[in-house]
Amino acid sequence: MNVQFAFSMAQAPLWCAMALGVVIAAVLGLRWSDRKRRARLTALIDASLAPRLLEGYDERVRRPLTWLAILGVLALLLTFAQPRWGRSWVSVARDSRDIMILLDTSESMNAQNPLPTRLERARQKIQSLLDLCPGDRFGLIAFAGEAATEVPLTLDLNYYRAALDSITTDTLSIEGTDITAALREARRVFEEDAKKSGAESRDARVIVVVTDGEQTSGDALAEAAKMRDYATTYVLGIGDPKGATITYPKWMQRYARLSEDQKTHLSRLDEENLKKLATDSGGAYARITPDDSDVKFIREELEQVQSRAVSDKMRYNLVNRYRWPLGAALLCFMAEGFWVALMPWIRSYRLRREGGRNA
Repeated sequence: MNVQFAFSMAQAPLWCAMALGVVIAAVLGLRWSDRKRRARLTALIDASLAPRLLEGYDERVRRPLTWLAILGVLALLLTFAQPRWGRSWVSVARDSRDIMILLDTSESMNAQNPLPTRLERARQKIQSLLDLCPGDRFGLIAFAGEAATEVPLTLDLNYYRAALDSITTDTLSIEGTDITAALREARRVFEEDAKKSGAESRDARVIVVVTDGEQTSGDALAEAAKMRDYATTYVLGIGDPKGATITYPKWMQRYARLSEDQKTHLSRLDEENLKKLATDSGGAYARITPDDSDVKFIREELEQVQSRAVSDKMRYNLVNRYRWPLGAALLCFMAEGFWVALMPWIRSYRLRREGGRNA
């Protein structure tokens, strides 16, 4: 029979050592209590004379109390270990938020500021956020001159990571940076999900916009104000306000018939508008950092967003049998109290039996 506990096998020696320490402490406590009782008895009469002076007295009558107490402590320790055996279908409940990532895939995300490119650093930051929020549902919308849902809201983070790695600046055909279209696409996804799940509240919904902020079309600030009714928006700025020079690829130069001075572009991080975009929807803004302090800041902000309890799919898991040792512990402690109440009756019975023998 397969039996598992709340702790892993690697932690088993530590748990056993702790359990042994608790049992030893319980035994020492019981012995100390027994010595105190004997001391009170000795203050009246010598313990060796007690059986002859106190009719019906027998020290052995108290021994079951010690064993019941020790067995009760052992059963409690087993309860905390949460033994599991036997499998059954169970519904696993969890707390979750819906986090929609809006990833900028415009040509400016190829700028090597920061290195290796803005898009690659954006992927790394999103990966870090996935690691910090394992229980939340994530979705992914790529946007440039248009917006498209690449990954619907899902708990399958392995699939999410694979889709994220496949996104490039060529994923979408229309060039530009239309944050407004991305916000509208996020609203559409949330509305469709609400129809399926019945969850209408915005409290557990979050949008994280990852962009260098060079808005080329649409009114993102106006759209962000509308999004307050659907989700809280956070923004992670990728790049540098001083800017970085990017060169458009040759196919784009030929397609747009750019002149020589139009073939390059100074791409700057538009922090002013990005901060407004976040604050207008009740969120916060963070600029990319070499370490993960920016992602941790976003994660701390997400903690302020109320999560909702949801039920995951039914799973065929080992059944937690903690109720069995807990019931055994309660029986032991109840039996201990019952035995204390029974001791006067036992003494009376011994007196009657000894009186009958003497007669």
